[in-house]
Amino acid sequence: MRSVVSESYRILIVDDEPRMCESLTKLLGERGFQVDSANTGKEGIRSLSERAYDLLLLDIMLPDMNGLEILEYIKSKFPGLLVIMFSGFASIESAVCALKNGAFDFIRKPVEYEELIKRVENALEQKRLVREKQAIHWELEQSQKKYKYLVENSPDIIYTLDEKGCFSFVNDAFERLFGIKREQIIGKHYSQIICSQDLEKSEHVFNERRTGKRASSGVELHLSLPREDKRKNGSGEKPQVPMEIKSQGIYDREPEDQEKTFLGTYGVARDIRDRKMLEEHLQQEEKMEAVGRLAGGIAHDFNNFLAAIVGNVALAKMHAQPNAEVFTRLEEMERASLRARDLTQQLITFAQGGVPVRVPGTLPDLIRDASTFVLRGSNVRCKYHFLNDLWWAEFDQGQIIQVIQNLIINADQAMPDGGVVNVEADNVTVTAAYRLPLKPGRYIRVMIEDNGIGIPKEDVNKIFDPFFTTKNNGTGFGLSTAYSILKNHDGYLYVESEIGKGTRFFIFLPATDRKVEKGKTDTGGKLYGGKGKILVMDDDGNLRKVYDRLLAHLGYAPTVVANGEEVLSRYTQARQTGAPFTAVIMDLTVPGAMGGKEAVRRLLEIDPKAVAIISSGYSNDPVMANYKKYGFKDVIGKPFTAQKLSEVLWKALK
Repeated sequence: MRSVVSESYRILIVDDEPRMCESLTKLLGERGFQVDSANTGKEGIRSLSERAYDLLLLDIMLPDMNGLEILEYIKSKFPGLLVIMFSGFASIESAVCALKNGAFDFIRKPVEYEELIKRVENALEQKRLVREKQAIHWELEQSQKKYKYLVENSPDIIYTLDEKGCFSFVNDAFERLFGIKREQIIGKHYSQIICSQDLEKSEHVFNERRTGKRASSGVELHLSLPREDKRKNGSGEKPQVPMEIKSQGIYDREPEDQEKTFLGTYGVARDIRDRKMLEEHLQQEEKMEAVGRLAGGIAHDFNNFLAAIVGNVALAKMHAQPNAEVFTRLEEMERASLRARDLTQQLITFAQGGVPVRVPGTLPDLIRDASTFVLRGSNVRCKYHFLNDLWWAEFDQGQIIQVIQNLIINADQAMPDGGVVNVEADNVTVTAAYRLPLKPGRYIRVMIEDNGIGIPKEDVNKIFDPFFTTKNNGTGFGLSTAYSILKNHDGYLYVESEIGKGTRFFIFLPATDRKVEKGKTDTGGKLYGGKGKILVMDDDGNLRKVYDRLLAHLGYAPTVVANGEEVLSRYTQARQTGAPFTAVIMDLTVPGAMGGKEAVRRLLEIDPKAVAIISSGYSNDPVMANYKKYGFKDVIGKPFTAQKLSEVLWKALK
């Protein structure tokens, strides 16, 4: 028997003989027990109420109370307290009565000390065993509660099958996924919820008999409602839910035992719809990245071709009389080329996004042109109302055109039977009262309103999420792209909608005090002449010829090279000979060689005062948007007119 002394038990002795109490206290104290004593029943009861004891040594015959009465009191008030009764005068009947009333043991006086110690230790050992049993029971109960909580609140379906393949248990996740009570599936064969295309595969997966490493793990199956429940619900075919299954067989013995008996299957089924959707989205993103790279490359090369065309048209105009028919045709060709430039810009914006290249401008004409373009052939028309003194804004024209077109397309699709889209623009000063994620200040607010079918309330907060769409042939990019563009403009896009009444989109663009001269376009205006040596770097040979002739016509002395290495070499030589270049125009990207970004960094190391201008067909590149950050004095996008080239040079050198 394990020693109980180490447990530090507390014992109370109640006896009317003081010497008996003293001797027992000394004896038990020497054994390591904590001992208190009392000479009357009332003193004993008071001690029990003041302190917790593990064992009570109680004399039956007390001067003020009968020990059996105290025993009855203890039974009701202190049910866990062990009691050993002793007496020198009690009869056998009294002993039997004491044991029946709950005493653990009974000892006759005179007490033999060794016998007493043995009885005390035996009683306390029993108490220890009871405590251990209670602790084990409590731990088991807590463990069961914990695992029940984990099983019932798991997002995964946890199930067991019997040896026949019928469900013997499913957790609450089954009800959450399929919308039927667990009682409706218990006892049914697992094949009732397996979609037909996976029935054969499920026989060795959902109804797994193997164990350990050989058991099924990570196998995909498609589940649906039990067949008869579909008919009862009258809801027709339910969507198939892709699930990842992990399962193993249950046996009455260790799996290695040849005499084992198969009892059923334990399995976990995880809903992987979100994961598969994410995988599809990632694949779509990869496709869009590939499209973006392709579109960027095409746009760059196309803009180079357009730049050569526009440049040669500009040269041709210089040799034609302004009132001649050929001059008019050349101007129309120039305008058409610049519209083609805008199309390539939209292609880049859609495929790649990018930092907006902002210039001051007004919105009414842009909104009308963008709306008219996408509604050609539609039974929907726009009704416009713009404030006469609408503020100016700084924006990337190609990107804002894309925003307007996306919103007009949505309005058009919301009204398949035709209708009117109300487009309004006014000036607002945003304050905290607007409760919008915008800095306080002046904004142009554009409202695009349709009277179509409206957007369900549960979808309103999702429409700007990438890939979210309610259209069968939709991609989910239009509104998310529009939202992203406005965010990059420090603006905002939000929506109000009501089913059956229509939808209103609100665009907020920051206003600006910067303006450009009205009527000034790329196709007209003054040619700014100049003097000085201009070094031009571009990888396109045709465009180098255009630069050479245009700059010469403007009064400059041009030198054209193909890459950044040649720029650094020619610029250094010119400085050393005392005939430095006045300015350098550099193409941003040169395949297989140094482009403008790296070249300007090295150029400024040679000459910190160098005047460098960046040019590119990649109009959405961050360098084009933040050219000063990289050391350039100005920027010119391809294609450009002679007027634009002359103006940029004049400003940079002024």
